[in-house]
Amino acid sequence: MESAESVVYPPRYELVLRKLKHLIEEKFKEGDKLPSEVELAKFFGVSRATLREAMRILEEEGYVIRKHGIGTFVASRPILQTGMEELQSITKLMEKQGYQPHTKDVIITRTYPNAKEAHMLKIGQNEEIIKIERVRLADNIPVVYCIDRLPAKLFGEKFEFKGESLFDYLNDNLGIYIAYAVSDIIPMLAEKNGIYKKLELEKNDVVLLLDQIHFDQSDTPILYSSNFFSPKKFRFYIVRKRV
Repeated sequence: MESAESVVYPPRYELVLRKLKHLIEEKFKEGDKLPSEVELAKFFGVSRATLREAMRILEEEGYVIRKHGIGTFVASRPILQTGMEELQSITKLMEKQGYQPHTKDVIITRTYPNAKEAHMLKIGQNEEIIKIERVRLADNIPVVYCIDRLPAKLFGEKFEFKGESLFDYLNDNLGIYIAYAVSDIIPMLAEKNGIYKKLELEKNDVVLLLDQIHFDQSDTPILYSSNFFSPKKFRFYIVRKRV
């Protein structure tokens, strides 16, 4: 049995942080103003310094928005979340979290790649690609704008994608299994290329571009995708393990 001296207790601000999250989830809704620091510190029985540290972390994690001279308000929460270490279709992610996946504004073309697209897919710029542009919705809420490119030579004239999940189509209809992906995460303004219109955002909102090249089990590049996510609607997290 461990001695009392060996027990490590979490800092008080971490305990307050957990209680604040529970309080927000149980008692407040998006846009509600929280009680003042003095009231919250008294409610939790802690110093204002401890309360401020918990509130700072709460703001960093996107639970609240502080407006100087006005107060602290409950922020809108993302409707979808996933770990960055997980590779799954957006369709499956929506279904797992209780949403009905939908697609709108679909454009499928056969065209020639630009220099970056050719480089990512390891093909020449004189080789055709299949390009798919679409907006994905969770229920009726637009959450991600997708641009997918695939080398046309892999499919001949067989490519007839009409469903929701591109991963499922490749696997079930063409026998192509996406084994892994290499990703870059790039923040950018939603104003670029009119993305804010597609995702129903403001021009000065920030979106996260997940730029990914997907490979099969033979390390052949199959799919180059650029997915634009709204952090207001989609949260990514990473589980990091000590090595």
